[in-house]
Amino acid sequence: MARVILCDTKPATTSYIFPNTKIEVFSYEELCYYVYNNIALISEEYVGKKMFDWIEKELGMEDLALKLRVVKEKETTDLTDLLTTILTHKDFYTIPEVKEFILQIERMKGLSAPRFRKKQADGFLRYRKYVKACSVYDEIIDQYPDMNDASFLGAIYHNRAVALANYFELEEAMKSYKKAYMLTGNKDSIYQYLLLMATMKSRAEVETAAKQYEVLEFLDGIYDAIDDATQDVKGSPLYHRMEKAMFHYEKNNLTDFNKRMDTVVEKLKKEFREQIV
Repeated sequence: MARVILCDTKPATTSYIFPNTKIEVFSYEELCYYVYNNIALISEEYVGKKMFDWIEKELGMEDLALKLRVVKEKETTDLTDLLTTILTHKDFYTIPEVKEFILQIERMKGLSAPRFRKKQADGFLRYRKYVKACSVYDEIIDQYPDMNDASFLGAIYHNRAVALANYFELEEAMKSYKKAYMLTGNKDSIYQYLLLMATMKSRAEVETAAKQYEVLEFLDGIYDAIDDATQDVKGSPLYHRMEKAMFHYEKNNLTDFNKRMDTVVEKLKKEFREQIV
């Protein structure tokens, strides 16, 4: 999980993995935290036998597992009943917090289809499932071509660009940032557009574009950000592996070069697979 969570209950030896995000939880508290903060990403099909068995066998919380099975069997049960049963079993969240959670679910039910799907896509983006997030943003754009809410549509294009940039579809990401800016006038979108441009074009070209959009004040910050990112990359383990591989290549030691490059490629492939599952 992304934050430190103090756990009073027994941690599991084997994690529970949420199917659509592949996020692992090892304790009751982590389960509660994920549920509370990811309403749009949890459907009723995920709260079933597999989860109940994990709660019973791995967490040793037979009473909660039994409660959930009983609730699940009721004809009138919906997702709210199941999730609040989890959250209220112990005192990880207060009563006011649980009430707010229930209100959030009710608000979610009132969302239009494109707004609900955006919530899901934003959740995938938050968990770095960039390919999946982008596919949902594209689905919204394709299925609801007549949307006339520029602010909402601009937010979709901006977040779509974030997803695209993170799996190196840079030209397409730039187009999406530009579309977001044209819809909303949000300076952050044009800043990100120019930032990507600066990684591929000359400073003179970037400056011309900055003048066009009347944001010349962004230039120094953009190049400072690129310098900082470059230093971060040079300090990464993957970069050092690449350096060592190139050292062997220059020495014409192709066997060691190939071995080291294989590990680099496998690492990159693993990261990419994690984005799309």
